[in-house]
Amino acid sequence: MDTKMQDSQPTAKKRLIRGLTRTIKWLVGMGLVALIVAGFVLTNLPKISAEVSGSLRSNDPMGAVFSVSNDGSRPVYDVNAGCEIIRVDELPPGNRHFLGSTTFYFPESRAEILPPRHKMTVPCGRAIATKLDNVETSEVYAQMFIVVTYKPKGLWWHKSEKFPMETEKTENGTWIWKSIPKD
Repeated sequence: MDTKMQDSQPTAKKRLIRGLTRTIKWLVGMGLVALIVAGFVLTNLPKISAEVSGSLRSNDPMGAVFSVSNDGSRPVYDVNAGCEIIRVDELPPGNRHFLGSTTFYFPESRAEILPPRHKMTVPCGRAIATKLDNVETSEVYAQMFIVVTYKPKGLWWHKSEKFPMETEKTENGTWIWKSIPKD
């Protein structure tokens, strides 16, 4: 009976191994949690925005100047901004061009690094002109996304954001571009 009791009781060595195993599992778990939190924070820390910076020709939808800004406190890398033209309506009413997900990227809207509080222009007007058969057409409405992909510092993956924009032609022929709230 004594030998059975001794066999069923864990030895000091078994207790030590079990304790070390539990400690190692805990440390690995906490390390993974820390990596997940750090990845989430680094991914969501950059603050990229897109806006209409002005217009070179207020009577032409292709005359608008669009820009992408790094509003965050850290630089972002491998930045590529493009224009996804969704829809352009022309006169006569009902003459619509649904363009689907046609995205245009231009060399001047690429940057190896976009420092904090810096902007870069995105030539979306050229993208609209590329999709229209006749540049002299009377457009009355346009809708697009400014698409930005970038890599936050310290991460190996890229993040992508879309900024919806639309324009309408006023009665006096001026075009007004505005941001559409994200869903």
